[in-house]
Amino acid sequence: MNTKRTYISLFDQEIRVLFRNAWRITQADPALRGFFWKAVLAQGKAARVRKGWLRKGLQVPPLLICSITNRCNLNCVGCYAHALARAFHRGEQGEMSKEKLESVLFEAHELGISIILLAGGEPLVRKDLMEVTAHYPDIIFPLFTNGLLIDDELIERFQCQRNVVPVISLEGYADDTDQRRGKGIYAHLKKIIGKMEGKGIFLGCSLTVNRDNFDIVLEDAFVQEMIASGCRLFFFIEYVPIQEGTETLLLTETQRLTLRRITKAMGQRFPGLFISFPGDEVEYGGCLSAGRGFLHISAGGAVEPCPFAPYSDASLQQVSLREALQSDFLRQIRENHHKLSEMEGGCALWANREWVRSLLPPSGHSPAEVSLSSKIGGEK
Repeated sequence: MNTKRTYISLFDQEIRVLFRNAWRITQADPALRGFFWKAVLAQGKAARVRKGWLRKGLQVPPLLICSITNRCNLNCVGCYAHALARAFHRGEQGEMSKEKLESVLFEAHELGISIILLAGGEPLVRKDLMEVTAHYPDIIFPLFTNGLLIDDELIERFQCQRNVVPVISLEGYADDTDQRRGKGIYAHLKKIIGKMEGKGIFLGCSLTVNRDNFDIVLEDAFVQEMIASGCRLFFFIEYVPIQEGTETLLLTETQRLTLRRITKAMGQRFPGLFISFPGDEVEYGGCLSAGRGFLHISAGGAVEPCPFAPYSDASLQQVSLREALQSDFLRQIRENHHKLSEMEGGCALWANREWVRSLLPPSGHSPAEVSLSSKIGGEK
């Protein structure tokens, strides 16, 4: 049995189930129901495109995470994006131009990548974003945002572009959210969420789960309140201790197992979609980063295995996405995926960052200087 094809088929099936469930829970809204049925068909078509590339030797992940900017209108306590930007001097790298971002999305679509998570920084500081996503109605764009830049004009755009799904970042109730993000922000976001729900927009929330807020964000009362507000999509993201001294916020092993059990059960109990990240990667044979299941692109265009592993040997400013997928760096991580499973720390790559760094080309080589073969040559 080809184990690679087996896990890919399983992952593709999970994606189809997710969109079928979205279709199921939007029965009361004919427009959303029609949109998600088309999305189910589009996801199936994209999976067939990826299988075609796999037969040629190129493994294409169904999912991209694109941090399209390092800029942000907030300065949240413990923000991992700010911590990484400072540690790796990302502010000096700039960000991809509108034309470059358009070309990346075009190639991703041609390769069969069907879900692109938009993150930052705060992605909505890029005023050109909705113009770019408008060209790709078959791609689903979960948009991770602090929500403060969402106004009536943007809400109208979300109505026209249902494939762009706003995902509002919260920490729990008002006390926890305001403590990290600023006084009064929770109340403001609840108004924004209510306004979008009133316009029939499918939206979600993102919750970074740590040892302290675990019981709050996973309790039925909180989930029910958010659903009543209009949220239908929930991302539960395990805390990663990017900043030294925050290791005590890591989930315990019991909490990690409980998180996966509860999120799976919630889908049966509530009219919503529930996703935990990194999730139960054991069933996929280990870490899904580096192109096995997903890939990260930094604001400057660096192709990285994961948002929490900011290392790269290829930049989309110099090479195509197709070429970058064939990099030796990503290949070595994929070939060792079984060693990167179920590790303490929220992200196995971050926990093993010294090993990840050791896989890069010799010191002195920048992404622009790394030569990538144009010949198809994926994993064997």
